[in-house]
Amino acid sequence: MLLKDRATIEEVPGAVGIGVGAEDTRIRNSITCWAPVNHWMEGILYNYGLYATQEAGWNFHLGRPEQIQLTAYDKDGFYGWHEDWAPFALGPSVRKVSVIALLSDPKDFEGGKFQIDGDVEIEMKRGTVIAFPSFLRHQVTPVTSGKRYSAVCWINGPRIF
Repeated sequence: MLLKDRATIEEVPGAVGIGVGAEDTRIRNSITCWAPVNHWMEGILYNYGLYATQEAGWNFHLGRPEQIQLTAYDKDGFYGWHEDWAPFALGPSVRKVSVIALLSDPKDFEGGKFQIDGDVEIEMKRGTVIAFPSFLRHQVTPVTSGKRYSAVCWINGPRIF
C-alpha cells in the first residue's frame, strides 16, 4: 500500500516513457501510484528541487511540478538505466529537475541502490532527498529482499530547444 487511502488511489505496474505509459518489465519492475494533486509532499519536494537548482547554478527556467509518483519495489523490483526527460516530446515544457525521496528505512530492504551518471552510487537513508537534472542517466538496482518505497517529483520548464 503506497498511500493510506487506497479507495481513491489506483496502484499500477510502473510504466516506461512519458505520455505513453508502456509497461516494459525488462526496463522497470515496480508498482506506482500518483499522490493527489497538491499533496503535502509535492510542496516539500518541489522546494527541494528549486533550492538545488539555485545552489547548483543550473540556471534552469522552471515552472510547476508534476504530480508526485510513489513507487514500491518488491523483491526483484528495479528500474534500469534511464533519463526522466524527453527532449523531443510534444508540448511547451519538459522535465528539467528530478527530485527523489527515499521513504523506507534501508534496514527494511536489501539492494535497491540508487545510481546516477554511470555507476556513482548515492547512499540514501530514510528521508534522504536528492535533486538532479532530469537528463542524467540513473537507475535503481534490483531489490534482493524486503520492500523499497520512494517518492518522485519532476519539475518542468520551458523547452530547451
